[in-house]
Amino acid sequence: MSSTNKTEYLALNQWLGTDRPQRIDFVDDNRIIDNAVKLHFLDTSKHLSIEQYNKIQEPYVFVSYVGDGNESQNIDIGINAKFIIVFTKDLPLMQTDNNGNILLNSCITAKSSGNTGGAVVSDNIVTVYFDATPVNGIRYNLNKLNGQYCIVAFK
Repeated sequence: MSSTNKTEYLALNQWLGTDRPQRIDFVDDNRIIDNAVKLHFLDTSKHLSIEQYNKIQEPYVFVSYVGDGNESQNIDIGINAKFIIVFTKDLPLMQTDNNGNILLNSCITAKSSGNTGGAVVSDNIVTVYFDATPVNGIRYNLNKLNGQYCIVAFK
């Protein structure tokens, strides 16, 4: 005979001393537990996906690169970035040259909402720019030959 009492949530057997457990009672209890655990694990509203978990554990990557002196260079950052910051090592974020032109040594860009100029992001590629001559009084300085640069990319 089954147990006289059952647990509140899963209705598992709770035998009294006078009850006589049977094998089917254990089999049924195991089936109930297995089904409850399965439903819990399959409920994605209660759990993070692997992608969500990775964003929380590692929300950004840091990449350094050396400028090649070309007008542009594509840098593979290894993640599908939503937002990036690019900056030149050991230089201020912005400065002026001897002719009063603005030299941009940094850039902030977001995939969906534009940028400050000097770089763009598309999936896992950041394209950085270098202008040897100013355009409208601004020079992008994010790919100068042998320049040392850093990218912080957020997922």
